[in-house]
Amino acid sequence: MQNKDHIKRNYIWNTIGTTFLSFNSLFFMLIVTRVNGIADGGIFSFSYASACIINAIALFCGRTYQVTDNNKEISESAYVSARLLTSIAAGAVALLFVLLNQYDIKKSMIFLTLCLLKCVEALSDVYYGIFQKRELLYVAGKSMTYKSLAGLLGFGIIDFLSGNLIVSCLYLLVLNIGFLIFYEGRLSGNHIKINYAAGIKESGILIKKTWYTFLFTLIILVIVNIPRYIIDWKLDSESQAIYSILSMPATFVMLYGQFILQPSLTRLAEYFAQREKHKFHKTVAVIVTLILASLFILLPAAYLFGTPILGFIYNVDLSPYRRHLIGVIAGAAFYASSNVLLNALITLRCTKAQLFLQGAMLVFSTGVSIVFINNMGLEGSVFSYAAILALQFVSYLILYMAKSIRVFKREGYEKISADK
Repeated sequence: MQNKDHIKRNYIWNTIGTTFLSFNSLFFMLIVTRVNGIADGGIFSFSYASACIINAIALFCGRTYQVTDNNKEISESAYVSARLLTSIAAGAVALLFVLLNQYDIKKSMIFLTLCLLKCVEALSDVYYGIFQKRELLYVAGKSMTYKSLAGLLGFGIIDFLSGNLIVSCLYLLVLNIGFLIFYEGRLSGNHIKINYAAGIKESGILIKKTWYTFLFTLIILVIVNIPRYIIDWKLDSESQAIYSILSMPATFVMLYGQFILQPSLTRLAEYFAQREKHKFHKTVAVIVTLILASLFILLPAAYLFGTPILGFIYNVDLSPYRRHLIGVIAGAAFYASSNVLLNALITLRCTKAQLFLQGAMLVFSTGVSIVFINNMGLEGSVFSYAAILALQFVSYLILYMAKSIRVFKREGYEKISADK
């Protein structure tokens, strides 16, 4: 049993590390917009958002399955080896995407460098899972904090001195590789001996078990970013930059949801294994309620102060986009709430139904985004974003209520593996 000081240390360092890692994109965008101009800001923001999708491919099943595997169905060597394989595959997907779209050299280099950066971050995440399972989440938090600060400082200095966005992005990639090898990999070696050969053989089993989880989490991320791709297709880099700036406050809402959710994942796994149905439901309900209740504070504040502050920070006139910002923040709260239900359903090993749900949502959201952006331009991208995520939350709420009731009634549910 952990003592209170240990729990507090885990929570504080994880909160600090997650905050820096999540907010880095905001500060990177600020630097690029100020130093390189709004057009480069559009290229960077689009590439960074796309790199997050590549990150989802590299993560494959993510840390949730890893830390909630109480039955130890898969060895930790397999988790590491599988992550290595999926990261390589994700890098190949990024390269293929660039070749198919025939971007110019500058955009291609920025895009690929940021995608490789996110592949390296996915490798780091599997080590964070090893630390978390041993109640050493503070180690992961420290790593995220140190490399985020070093990344932000170095990126800013290099970009300011050189004005070369490609070199600045390459610095981030090299920095993260260094942390992966000399900090995260070395520290994890104090707790586990990774057998890569055995892990690669077993990784096929893991990939098969988590295939549904991977597909629907990837589709969710694609759905959230569909407006960006329609903008890239229909509009210009400046519109992409403005959309990204308006989307920045959404990071705060999503991060708030992660603050509450991440430390609760192991607790949800324990409640599930111990048949503590009411505690499981209560934990999920409290997290969702806290996220949605925050809108009573966030929406008025965003309406009054949001666009003036963002416009001042990024040196862009955002006065026509006040109501658009409200839509972005509301959509982000629905997304964060859906993510809580998603992770709860993963803990219950309900994945196949989520895949079907997200497949339908993908078709719907693509159609909505094309129609809205074709007819309303940039304004349509924000409205489609909010509408898509609101519908996603309602759909997830219905699915969670239906599936959780069935799973908790099932005999021996604590031994259930992923849905077939």
